[in-house]
Amino acid sequence: MADTIANPIPSMLSERAQRSGPARLGNPRDSASRISFLAGFPDPASLPADDIVESTRVALEKDGEWALQYGSSRGYPGLIDELVTKLARDQGIEATSENILITNGASQALSLIVDLLVDPGDIILSEAPTWSGAVHNFKAAGAEVRTIPIDEQGLDADALERELNALRDAGQRAKLLYFIPNFQNPTGVTTTLERRQKIADLAREHSLPVVEDDAYFDLRYAGATLPTVYSIDTAGLVMYLGTFSKIMAAGMRLGWCVADAEVISRLSGLKFEGGTSPFAGHVAAEFCSSGTLVEHIGELRSLYLKRRDAMLSALEAHMPSGASWTTPEGGFFVWLTLPEGASVAKILPAAREQNVEFLPGAATYHHGEGDNQIRLSYSFADEEQIAKGIEILGELVKAQG
Repeated sequence: MADTIANPIPSMLSERAQRSGPARLGNPRDSASRISFLAGFPDPASLPADDIVESTRVALEKDGEWALQYGSSRGYPGLIDELVTKLARDQGIEATSENILITNGASQALSLIVDLLVDPGDIILSEAPTWSGAVHNFKAAGAEVRTIPIDEQGLDADALERELNALRDAGQRAKLLYFIPNFQNPTGVTTTLERRQKIADLAREHSLPVVEDDAYFDLRYAGATLPTVYSIDTAGLVMYLGTFSKIMAAGMRLGWCVADAEVISRLSGLKFEGGTSPFAGHVAAEFCSSGTLVEHIGELRSLYLKRRDAMLSALEAHMPSGASWTTPEGGFFVWLTLPEGASVAKILPAAREQNVEFLPGAATYHHGEGDNQIRLSYSFADEEQIAKGIEILGELVKAQG
């Protein structure tokens, strides 16, 4: 019998692969058997299967030959045209087709921007805490991440100014700033208009590229819509990201980047897979042009408002004194800070034993903080599950006291 030879590939990994580590998230099907506050998965029952079937039928009847063919590296032009209309109508962003790149979700757009601008050792400025996918991405890139804190008014623009001045004084520069302006992931807070203006001003003063990741823009349940930093920017430094994952279907894997035309051209050159799914692009374009997208977003706002309110009520009923949490105006997340002395690392395994899962705060920081914080998603669990799951968590937190 031949000797078993160890596979040499794991010992040959690139530096990037070693930094990247294993996959960040698991399978939504697994979460369906639990009370899951873990991820920003859309509500399964809200996914518009019948409308997508109809959009697919119409798209194939209209243009099936090209929907099933290879496509443009920038994405299906018909979908880009629909985004030009949507961005002007909803976000107040005036863009042309030359300013838009269709990507495999907004996550690919961020990865492309990092590939475009960041070499190992380069400095990235990032809000903290932030989306765990950005944490993973920047680590894999080998960047030096310097963090800018978040408070109840969003990204701390004064802290950003101090960091930029310190870099300039040291003869250094940051390659980009990453932040989420609306219903921030994980905290749920929204950056104020005054701070958005200051971010745009600082970007211009310091020639700082800005990634404005606005995945939750359309899911506002309270408060006034604020101008994007992209629309405030006058220097062409802001790259604006959006996605159909939260407002149509995550499985479509369609996102977009809006940026200066030359930047879009460069990003397109990094899309080695070619254009993002022409078939999905045709279907999404029909979904938009028929008016179904606007109608569906209205339904989602109503659904997720009820989920948010159910979670806030459950937290009020079951969390002990000393715990605090955010009240988001939209999006998917509530940020829970535990009472002094409580540890997420101790609560997490006990919660899993009771079939409840959540994202530990440490996953959203670049430098290991967050053991007293939890991101709670209210998008995937229904109201009954939310009430039960928060009651379980509340008892576990009380047991830490």
